[in-house]
Amino acid sequence: MIRTRREPPKRRTLDDIFAEPDELGLLKVAPPRSSAPSADQRLVATLQGIEAFVNEQGREPQVDASDLTEATLAVQLAALRSDPAKVEGLADWDTLGLLGGSSGDSEVGNDARDEQLVTTVRAGEEGSSPGPEPTSPSPEKTALSPDSVTSLDDIWASDPFGLLSGGDESVESIFDLTHVPETTSRDMPDDIAQRTPCDDFYRFESLFDELRDELRKGDAEAVPFEKESQIDKGDAFIVYGMTCLVDEVGDDEGEQGRYNPRLRVVFDNGTESNLLLRSLARALYKDELGRRILRRDSTFDAMQGITHHDKRTGLIYILRSLSQDPALRGIRNLYKIGYTEKEVEQRIAGAERQQTYLEAPVQIVTTFECYNLDPRRFERLVHAMLHHQRVNVLLHSRDGGTYRPREWFDVELDTAREVVRRIVDGTIAQYRIDNTTGRLAEKQ
Repeated sequence: MIRTRREPPKRRTLDDIFAEPDELGLLKVAPPRSSAPSADQRLVATLQGIEAFVNEQGREPQVDASDLTEATLAVQLAALRSDPAKVEGLADWDTLGLLGGSSGDSEVGNDARDEQLVTTVRAGEEGSSPGPEPTSPSPEKTALSPDSVTSLDDIWASDPFGLLSGGDESVESIFDLTHVPETTSRDMPDDIAQRTPCDDFYRFESLFDELRDELRKGDAEAVPFEKESQIDKGDAFIVYGMTCLVDEVGDDEGEQGRYNPRLRVVFDNGTESNLLLRSLARALYKDELGRRILRRDSTFDAMQGITHHDKRTGLIYILRSLSQDPALRGIRNLYKIGYTEKEVEQRIAGAERQQTYLEAPVQIVTTFECYNLDPRRFERLVHAMLHHQRVNVLLHSRDGGTYRPREWFDVELDTAREVVRRIVDGTIAQYRIDNTTGRLAEKQ
């Protein structure tokens, strides 16, 4: 086997790298940017600007000129003349002798001033009013250089145009706003919404618990808030992480035909607020996580007059027995009227093993949802109305004992339904059971 020996790579130096052609221009360094002009350079530029004006117009700039540029140059010229140090420092650049330095005898400067004088004399000879004479600003109103400003008093003292004084009505002050529209206070509601403790929060605690439970189980849905018309009495929302409920809707306080009533909104932290409808809507719009809570059958409940104050307490049910016990076969209309806070299907689970259901399968005939109902009072009313229709039989249980059913009645189905309806609507006291027909009859 032949093995080829490879030479180790030669280590390159920085000189080797910089000696190679730089095709991409990576080694080219951009020239440094010019620094900002110094204070002396700015003074020279100011003087040159004044000289350019004199060369073009043939006269010095006037403080009271209508042209702002000319007036500014006049102020700058006066500031330079008032500072001996600047006059001395700018002597080499004062080609027109404007500062009264050594260059003041230059031909250009003399010609410019002579031409201005001739123009003024000719204007007087022709009967026209002579032009305004150059005026030097008063000591109180002399413009200051940026380096000499050390306080607000220096700024107020350097006001050759009187813009900061406001005392002379002929001079417009910078504090007089002539072209800026006046700000007017917006129309605010007479009553500002305040968050206060909810004194009757005990009425809403269970409702907020139900909302959270329904959302957790999927029986309720939190959807994005879309429009103001979705805010009504009994509606629930989630705003800034808090669940709130619209308990009351007051009178309309809107303007220009816009519906905007004041609400009573109760929050799940035990507070309430009387904010306007559009204020609640605005908060829901601004909150990216603002939600409206949709509950099942809320529309159907509203049609029936059921509000959020009506607490669902349970279900009234009517059951038919499917027992084959010989002691029960002869009873034609054997029904049980009962009450449960659970679902009926859960309540009757395992009916074959419970004496309450005659230890036999049962059939659900009908159910009634109950709100604000006292279960004990309901049972007493049912037993009192159907006392004579109660089944009185002795049955043998699976464990070898005997028992008598207490909640089963021999009554027609229509009569049982009517008794339940009258108990729910509170009119049961106006009726009685006719023992002859076994039906509900109105009291005389």
